Amino acid sequence: GRSRGGLSTKIHMAVRGLGCPVRFTLTAGQKGDAPQAATLIEGLSAGVVMADTAYDADHLRQAIAAKGALAVIPNNPSRA
Repeated sequence: GRSRGGLSTKIHMAVRGLGCPVRFTLTAGQKGDAPQAATLIEGLSAGVVMADTAYDADHLRQAIAAKGALAVIPNNPSRA
């Protein structure tokens, strides 16, 4: 996808505790991060789901809680 610097691609990845990849998806660089996460964690079992601030979204936190897992995602200061 096109961004300020030109065309770019993002890799969104679900990994096990030691960083072993389990599932990934590619998106255009201008696409949001949080909308990709629900499909990445769907069907995976986890006690804890960790992500960076770009994944701070209520719908993702709710999906993680519905799995019985703990969301470890820093609050995004740009969210009210």
